[in-house]
Amino acid sequence: MTRIRLAGLSFALALLATTSARGDDAADARALIDKAIKAHGGAASLAKFKGGAVTFSGTFHGMGMKVPMTGTISTFGADRLKADIEVEAGGEKFRVIQVLAGDKGWSKLGPTETKDMSKDELAQGRNEQHAGYVAALTPLVGAAKSYTLAPAGEMLVNDKAALGVKVSAKGRRDVTLYFDKTTGMLTRFDQTVNDEGSGREVAQETYQSDYKDVQGTKQPYKFVVKRDGKLYLEGEASEITLTETLDANLFVKP
Repeated sequence: MTRIRLAGLSFALALLATTSARGDDAADARALIDKAIKAHGGAASLAKFKGGAVTFSGTFHGMGMKVPMTGTISTFGADRLKADIEVEAGGEKFRVIQVLAGDKGWSKLGPTETKDMSKDELAQGRNEQHAGYVAALTPLVGAAKSYTLAPAGEMLVNDKAALGVKVSAKGRRDVTLYFDKTTGMLTRFDQTVNDEGSGREVAQETYQSDYKDVQGTKQPYKFVVKRDGKLYLEGEASEITLTETLDANLFVKP
């Protein structure tokens, strides 16, 4: 009986130690997020802006191609996105519009061809927009009760030490954020995506740099995306604007 009691006590102590460690881990992750929020402009400024627009130029490298592009990407919250992009391929220019609006989505190629997103395309779009919203830090201001934070270790990002935080939310794929150990600025975020070429789930890494002041916040003007370890997309913003309210007309299907 004594051995059983001791075994029970040992189990309880082990459980207590595990719980305490998990609590400490969550506190460490929260502290790192709070430092990053301060570095990016502060809680008040970040919480105010739930949307924005980025005008950019860049190059798409996916599926064995190298395609120049320019355009504007508008977002709001975790499930609203409109990409209005002009690409150049084979000596011709094409306009591509893709819209995610909550539980619906559609794309338009050229002046007339409009198509609804499939169930898989919609799920992919929602996961990617969720990751971008988390990377903006806006939903992590304050208690952020719908998100679970956990340390993700230390690594080098562009030859500088960075500390990671894994962000989990019900119904969404995890997003791992990496912040410069010294400055607290976001330098990289990772997610899992479905590769359109192979159909496989692959790792995607997004690198951000060249931060500038935008409406009381710090925003990255350069980005590089790697998918499955290969260069996928790179570009530079020419203008970034932030918004407090939703312009529903942006996401209306024509």
